[in-house]
Amino acid sequence: MKFGGRASEREAEAGRRRIDASALAGIEAEIEGCHRISHWRRIAEVAPFVCIYLCGAWLAASGRGGVFSLVAGVLVMGVAMNTLGILIHEGLHGLLARSRVANHFWSFLCGVPLLMSASAYRKTHTDHHFEFGRRLDYGTYRQHLGKPVLVWAAYLLQLFFGSLLYILLIPFLGMKGAPLRTKVMIAVELTLIAGFVVWLAATFPFSALLTYWLGPAVVMMALTNIRGLASHALGDMEDIYLSSRTIRSNPLVRFLFLHENYHLEHHLFPQVPSYHLHRAHKLVWSRLPRALYSTSYREFLGGFFRSLFRLSLAPLGEVKPDDDSSTQ
Repeated sequence: MKFGGRASEREAEAGRRRIDASALAGIEAEIEGCHRISHWRRIAEVAPFVCIYLCGAWLAASGRGGVFSLVAGVLVMGVAMNTLGILIHEGLHGLLARSRVANHFWSFLCGVPLLMSASAYRKTHTDHHFEFGRRLDYGTYRQHLGKPVLVWAAYLLQLFFGSLLYILLIPFLGMKGAPLRTKVMIAVELTLIAGFVVWLAATFPFSALLTYWLGPAVVMMALTNIRGLASHALGDMEDIYLSSRTIRSNPLVRFLFLHENYHLEHHLFPQVPSYHLHRAHKLVWSRLPRALYSTSYREFLGGFFRSLFRLSLAPLGEVKPDDDSSTQ
């Protein structure tokens, strides 16, 4: 399945910046199987988070524990809402449904609570994959900023305000250089989202919006910022194996992040759905010549701040996977 349309020089360049075919010798059929879209697997992946959000809402509304239950409920709802950002990302790759129309519909719905146009996000994310580390890629910074102090300023902005900045900037970046049809879609989607917000504000008291949407959204944005930063920060954009980072983490975090912690594997196989990423990781990890890797997001953040004190942009967490035990 092609990502984003007809064959072009961009697709050829993107292909050259993916995994070497020799690393897949003997496991081609298994890798092909990882690309299969399963609606039942997607339902099974998403359903627990609907339940988690409802449990958080009940906890916040019960009032039995006072402020504690309110805060706990907001945190739980935020963890559940975090999946929306991952699901819209899946939709950008055409992985939410086999039908192109259905896939875009679900992508749009996932983007509404995030105040994000799926069409705008798709345009910028396509550039991120096809122009990785180049001028049109706004998900990495060195090619735009150059000086280490400016790159570090961008990293820190992403860590603390990344999601908010994305919401504000993606419509403009999506419009930039987009065909007329995409621009119209972006405008229509943003208009519908604005109408949804107006309806919410007119229908529900601000306290309810704060408890069940805005408060959880802050939690969601904090998780998204950390996850996004760990994906590419302090990598080597010229080396596909060192440009994205795998975070092994633990089964709970892998579940909560829909296996998006395998971001190196995602860039090597951008058409593999989230529910197959762990399988893809186990298949290829020991075959990679090198990789960026952390055992947890906490370990990554520790190394990140140590590098900050030195203003170092050296790749953080480089390993040889065949000497590592992270396939568990």
